[in-house]
Amino acid sequence: MNDLNELLHKTNNHFNYAINRAIISGMLLANLNNSPKVFSSKEDFTQAYLDYTDSKYEQIVKKIQYSIQTTLAKLKSNQLFEAINTYGRLNTTELLKMLNAISDKHYFSNTNIDNGLDELMVKLAEVDPQDTILDPTSGFKGAWLKILEENPHQTITIQEIAPDLLALAYLNARAAGADNFEIYQGDVLADPKYVSNKKLELFDKVITFPPISLKLNKEAIDQNKFNRFRFGTIGMRADYAFISNAIASLNDKGKAVIAVADGPLFQSGSTGVIRQNLVENDLVEAVIALPNNLVGTAAIPLNLLVLNKNKRDFEGKIQVINGNQNDWYKHDRFVNTLTSTGISEIAKIYTKKIEKDGISTIINNDEYKDTLSVKKYILPTEITIDDQKYHINKENLQRENKISLDQLVEIKRGFNVTQRNETAAGKYLAIKVVDINDKKINKDKLSHINIPTNPSRYLLKKNDLLLSTRGTLGKVAMIDEDNTNMVASANLVALRAISDNINMKWLMYYLSSPMGKFEISQAASGTAISTISPSDLRNIQIPVISKADQDQAVEQFEQNKIKLDQRLKELQKQYLENEGKLYNSWQMNQILTK
Repeated sequence: MNDLNELLHKTNNHFNYAINRAIISGMLLANLNNSPKVFSSKEDFTQAYLDYTDSKYEQIVKKIQYSIQTTLAKLKSNQLFEAINTYGRLNTTELLKMLNAISDKHYFSNTNIDNGLDELMVKLAEVDPQDTILDPTSGFKGAWLKILEENPHQTITIQEIAPDLLALAYLNARAAGADNFEIYQGDVLADPKYVSNKKLELFDKVITFPPISLKLNKEAIDQNKFNRFRFGTIGMRADYAFISNAIASLNDKGKAVIAVADGPLFQSGSTGVIRQNLVENDLVEAVIALPNNLVGTAAIPLNLLVLNKNKRDFEGKIQVINGNQNDWYKHDRFVNTLTSTGISEIAKIYTKKIEKDGISTIINNDEYKDTLSVKKYILPTEITIDDQKYHINKENLQRENKISLDQLVEIKRGFNVTQRNETAAGKYLAIKVVDINDKKINKDKLSHINIPTNPSRYLLKKNDLLLSTRGTLGKVAMIDEDNTNMVASANLVALRAISDNINMKWLMYYLSSPMGKFEISQAASGTAISTISPSDLRNIQIPVISKADQDQAVEQFEQNKIKLDQRLKELQKQYLENEGKLYNSWQMNQILTK
């Protein structure tokens, strides 16, 4: 592969993507047609790839040949021969790898050709040679191609919306020697092509990596061909449309392995309803969290969702696996790759239904907590907070007497501050996340705003506690004055005591402690931006300690802090004086003055 990467770098200096793709595609067609590898003229090469025929996919072949011919029309013969002679030492398999490498780089800015994801998906699908396989959003390669490379006789159907990617997929399939292969072009949500007798063809396995967070084609959903979207209303994004389509494409004993981002696993609203229905229909067999950066350079957490219509002796249960283990992947420049150890360990844990602290657990369907987010079910064995690593004692954590936050405080949402609301003459002051530092509010930097309707619902009171819930999580500060005109912004919530059993200052110190930050990190969800939903925030656990003990702990801490701060100030002064004596030994104070 290193040789191919060197070759890729070399040829990129001479030709753009379109020309490289056209030349390699032409050589592949010539190879598939058993044409000679040595060409005396540009016309010889052209005739070699034009001689290739495929009666079943005549239209696809003609489009590929036309694209090659038009792309290379103005390419000089000596330039063509230079490329052909460079690529000539590669066999058909190596030419395919080269073509896939430059296509990866062109379409996805990703030179990591094999990140291990396809191999893992195939293992989780437990593909049998007799299985029929579908990938309804195939791209030009994927798990389906890995299966064909192992067994060219596998019955596989793919559909791809982009003609260019479809052409590449065809070349991949033919070069792999596929002889039970169906390939379709089109939007699978609007118009699935794998239809027989006006019914969807059904498959033993669906293995697919659909587009992440694609904007929904509402017309396709409204038409709902073949009643595929029957688990609930699809939201603004198409993730659950692809998931629903996969389920509808399975036969009665079928299994689907689908790559998804974090969002579909925890989002509420209509997405949450669909997820609940999948659980109630006992379709969810496993959820596997994987490392970030497995695809491209985006730090998107990726998960594998395993849906099964035939769970057999696993009925009524869901396996949750945290595959984001240090020795299960390796970091290479900007991307991560699953190691062979990681792939085999995840597959073994899944197939044998192994439970292991910090890695895997099995829950009953009735233990479902309105989310399939892996970290809501698997407690890590260690966590890093403020650059300090902590080991977690699960038994002691579970033994501790705790109460949920919503039994102590009312959680009030902040006001959505926009440029339209901000004005120098504004009556109210908006506190944003950036205005909080070290449990204090920088009141000199607050924005003046107007609130058009019912400002009283947002106004803060003395002893209200502010907590950031989006982006930089867990920043805290307390309101220390009466009759304020301050409000929290939308990325903050205000916690207001509803119980006589809570000292709000003690709660502030708890939430800003490593223990509180641990609770907050476990409650957080999100992909690029971490967030805590109000429902998750309500369930944060707070230790049960008497109000008198809270008061005493806070008073003792603050009294000692005053003394320690004074000692620290004195030590800092002594430190600077000692440093100054050294500097003055070369009379620096006569040259540089503060």
